[in-house]
Amino acid sequence: MPRKKTYQWHADAETEASDAPSRSAKKRQSTALQKLGEQLTQLDTNARAALPLSADLAEALRLYDRIRDKEGRRRQLQYIGRLMREIDAGPIEEALAARTAAHQADTALLHRAEQWRAALLDAEPDRLRALLVRCLPAADAACLDALEQTARAAREEDPAGPPHARRALFRELLAAIKKFNKKD
Repeated sequence: MPRKKTYQWHADAETEASDAPSRSAKKRQSTALQKLGEQLTQLDTNARAALPLSADLAEALRLYDRIRDKEGRRRQLQYIGRLMREIDAGPIEEALAARTAAHQADTALLHRAEQWRAALLDAEPDRLRALLVRCLPAADAACLDALEQTARAAREEDPAGPPHARRALFRELLAAIKKFNKKD
């Protein structure tokens, strides 16, 4: 009787194999964790201290910072990826996502202040107060008066000279937007 070939298909083997992740899926997950480790290497030490890192991973990241050789850094990054596969990376991903969201919110706030400053500088002089009220509806009268005065000074400033009043207007607008938490 001939021997049974080991590469023959069995229905039972297919159902067992479908439950486990494929080799490609494992590789994609490993690559994603290594990229997450690479993101960790780009953070400064203060930002890393705020993340929930294991002691081994924190030590590997400190060592990565000390290595200057390109090949040594590549190998250390591989090791960081291996450590990432051994821990639960969910809390680290959430902390990085929260950090990114906070950074994006700050950037959006700066853009909003810049847009309002440009609108105030381009507006007609008699419409400054109405534009400020539209920009900051929750602001008190004293804040609006100070912003209007700074906006008038910025409009009268020499465009060829240093932009001191325009910068002051930006700083005051940014502080007022943060204070009154205006959302568009």
